[in-house]
Amino acid sequence: MNEITKELLVLQDRYASLALENWITNEVFTLAWWFLVFMFIFPWLIFIKFYDRSRSLQIWSFGLLVILITSFTDDIGSELGVWIYPIKFVPVGLLAFPFDFSIIPVASMLIYQYFKTWKTFSLALVVQAAIFAFIGEPFSVWLGTVTYLKWHYIYSFVFYIITGMAARFIVQKWASKSFG
Repeated sequence: MNEITKELLVLQDRYASLALENWITNEVFTLAWWFLVFMFIFPWLIFIKFYDRSRSLQIWSFGLLVILITSFTDDIGSELGVWIYPIKFVPVGLLAFPFDFSIIPVASMLIYQYFKTWKTFSLALVVQAAIFAFIGEPFSVWLGTVTYLKWHYIYSFVFYIITGMAARFIVQKWASKSFG
């Protein structure tokens, strides 16, 4: 192991210790943290109540694609300093866990389930994107769960639409090939 690698390991260990200390001291059990807990659990309770089990494979495939796209993009944005998460659900890793693994995919899966044509799906997706980008995100910024450094809400609006359409396109192509 070379010297730079050793130094990086020491820095990573120190960062993890500081992140845990900061999370315990300043983040966990705050109002913003409880908001994140709520926003992780509540969407799944709604989903369990309303989801169409007869289309499980397609709905879950769609949701998993949305999770992959949002979590990957979120990680890249964080690494590039486009945004930061001052209040974290957990001290390290999966920075936007409630957003990427609950709010966004659950809402998207319900839209996928209920709006079966491209026209109705697209319209519902635009409404969802507008609510998330222009109401939900400003609220999250106000609450302090995210800080945008080089990002604007309009980018999120477009991102939500592209993500939903791409996931639907992929799942429909896969389903048509698999089920004839």
